[in-house]
Amino acid sequence: MNDNELSTMVRESVAGIRSSTPVDQIISRGHTVRVWRRRVPAAAGALVVAGGAALGVTALAPPGHTPSGKAASRPAVVQLAAWTVAKQANGDIGITIRQLQHPAQLQATLRADGLPAHVSFTGNSGTVCQPRRVSGDIALDIYRFLERNGSDVITIDPSVLPSGVGLNIMGFPSGSSGPVAIGIQTVYASRQCTG
Repeated sequence: MNDNELSTMVRESVAGIRSSTPVDQIISRGHTVRVWRRRVPAAAGALVVAGGAALGVTALAPPGHTPSGKAASRPAVVQLAAWTVAKQANGDIGITIRQLQHPAQLQATLRADGLPAHVSFTGNSGTVCQPRRVSGDIALDIYRFLERNGSDVITIDPSVLPSGVGLNIMGFPSGSSGPVAIGIQTVYASRQCTG
């Protein structure tokens, strides 16, 4: 048996198998898992899960709020040198993180867009956020990772978040001038964690 015959036999044996999961979703999930495994040191992950040191919650009001407490409109795109947040027409929120700077402003911007979020660029969220597991399929629908030009690009669909669930977005300092390492964790939405 040569290679061509073997390839033909394998192709014929799996010809009737069909997947209900779109190929793009499989590829996106694989990329997310590879990025997470490659970029997040095991020690930092253990610290996040264990709770680590307590981190103060910022008391800043989200940008775009008036003294009356009613939200004023804000631009569809908020851009700093460190990161950009773009609210898309379909409700998705696109986040590009180039540098681990200004986490409080990023957190306030995401909350102003209706996303219950906690942002920490120290590699842990302390005890203010409690992890909440969601199925892998739901996680794939909530957020997707891409890497473009050395920056992490995250697309989040807030409409898919289950009730009572928020996101903990963590940046992990690398100590080098290479790309930043970002991780996302689903957490219980609470006043202390997600505002």
